[in-house]
Amino acid sequence: MRRTAPALLALFLLTGCGTAAPTIDLDDPMGTAGDAATSIGAIDIRDAAIAPADDAEGGIAHPAGSDVGLRLVAVNNGDAADRLVSASSPLAEDVDVSGERSLLGGATLLVGDTGSAVPAGAASVTRAAVTLDDLRQALSVGPTYPVTLTFEQAGSVTLELPVDNPDGR
Repeated sequence: MRRTAPALLALFLLTGCGTAAPTIDLDDPMGTAGDAATSIGAIDIRDAAIAPADDAEGGIAHPAGSDVGLRLVAVNNGDAADRLVSASSPLAEDVDVSGERSLLGGATLLVGDTGSAVPAGAASVTRAAVTLDDLRQALSVGPTYPVTLTFEQAGSVTLELPVDNPDGR
């Protein structure tokens, strides 16, 4: 019950402000309730976060110089196809985008290990990876960090992403 109330409150608040509500699995240790969500054009982005650290030391989730993946779900609610063409962040020397990045109308793009359910009625599902290479600074659980995603049709959007807490707390 303790985990249910905050998750339901987050779902209520996100739904009330016109942003697509994230898929929340209370048994999922990644704890998606605090992740970033937004929309740009026909694309809804949800469950967006920087991957959790396997072993955080001294409050540092990812040390400077390391590589870290992102995770998110992008849903194309329109009829026209779109494509994730690039990603950038002042946090990293480079941002690598790989895999299938196309989003047909009604399709879902899963980036990284999302832990999210695919929306019912999704026309198709594609998978990609986005990696922040050679971090310029250490990342901690708690603050958020800017990452910009650029879609071919919808344009660019900057998200403030948290680092996922591996304990889901």
